Amino acid sequence: MKPKKPLSISELLATQGQRLGALRAGAERAQSTLAQVEGALPPELAGCVHGASFEPDGRLTLLVESGAFATRLRYALPDLLPRILNDQGKPAERGRIQVRPKGTSRV
Repeated sequence: MKPKKPLSISELLATQGQRLGALRAGAERAQSTLAQVEGALPPELAGCVHGASFEPDGRLTLLVESGAFATRLRYALPDLLPRILNDQGKPAERGRIQVRPKGTSRV
């Protein structure tokens, strides 16, 4: 059995372009959402959020470093949700806060 020849970058992009494009678009949406969240929060809370994304059901998920920050953020959530818009321009309907220290891999 002959080993497979490695694909060139252009071949890889041509065959996997849709998947990579969707992944990149999702990462850009998450980065945009995080920027909105950081801009809407007071500075002492903005720095503790290291991930933000919209779920298909309109829920905003925020990733924070610690339980203490999660508690503080839960109190700010009712004021925050109407200020954060998804890619269709609709405000977040609900929020979820997850404690996930920086450096963990799951999103």
